[in-house]
Amino acid sequence: MRGKTSAFLFASLALSVAVPSRGFAQGKIRVAVWEFENHAGTHYWYSNQLGPAARNQIDNEFSENKLLSSKFSVVERDKLNLVLKEQGLATAGAVDPATAAKVGKILGVKYVVLGGIDKFNVDVTKANVGPFSVGGHMVQSFATISLRFVDTTTAERVLSVAADGDVKSGGGFLKGTSLSRDTEWGIASETIQKASKAVVEKLAGGDYLERVLAAATPAGGVEGKIIKVDGTRAWINLGSLAGIKVGDKFNVFDVGDALIDPDTGAKLGADEKQTGNGAVVEVQGKFAVINFTGAAKPKDTIRKQ
Repeated sequence: MRGKTSAFLFASLALSVAVPSRGFAQGKIRVAVWEFENHAGTHYWYSNQLGPAARNQIDNEFSENKLLSSKFSVVERDKLNLVLKEQGLATAGAVDPATAAKVGKILGVKYVVLGGIDKFNVDVTKANVGPFSVGGHMVQSFATISLRFVDTTTAERVLSVAADGDVKSGGGFLKGTSLSRDTEWGIASETIQKASKAVVEKLAGGDYLERVLAAATPAGGVEGKIIKVDGTRAWINLGSLAGIKVGDKFNVFDVGDALIDPDTGAKLGADEKQTGNGAVVEVQGKFAVINFTGAAKPKDTIRKQ
């Protein structure tokens, strides 16, 4: 009985090593976040600013959420805008999945993330009291933000997820006055921020993330790092568990510090340049070896072609 138990445990362990989890494979999956559309039926003086605000916040959330930042690498915004310009496409507005997939392939990403503000409303109630007509106001705002992941290989929507955010604020003001524009925009942007955080948290929880990662294939859109270099051979932190196989081709990039917008805090991109390329010659479970031409050093970024 003891021998059978040991044999069973050994077989189970071997199976768990030989068959990797598709959902949480190694390597970061490259994605591009499109400009967000505002589908809300309500209109305010700042309505055109809501989409960019949502996109900025989602960009930040992908970087700040520890789980998502370990699974995804977001392509720099300036690169997306450059490709859109070259293809004669607008940087904002409605886009169909086929067009998004086409642009995504050019960028070398696995998914294009399309987003929208489905609902947005601000309700201000006022009450005047006392001989000086000093009153108070209560502001309630609400937003729903949705994300859609489009596979650049098939142009199919892999996942849709949406979440809500709301803000309640109150205070006093004089009769005949209204909220300042700064106050209005502050409430609106806070609402967008809360809805953005909520949808990212929802994506990272439950089975949403598992579904996105499970649908990812090794055919492009995978990013990793160089571990060490010896001559023209480089060891990378992607292996068979990430779907890497002999013959796969990678580009090597020297990536500098992130460029942060001083006003919004959004990540605009990074100084980077391609320094080399190579092909996989050896593969282990958690790493692989590439023969490369050009230049490469430890911690350089590698992206699957």
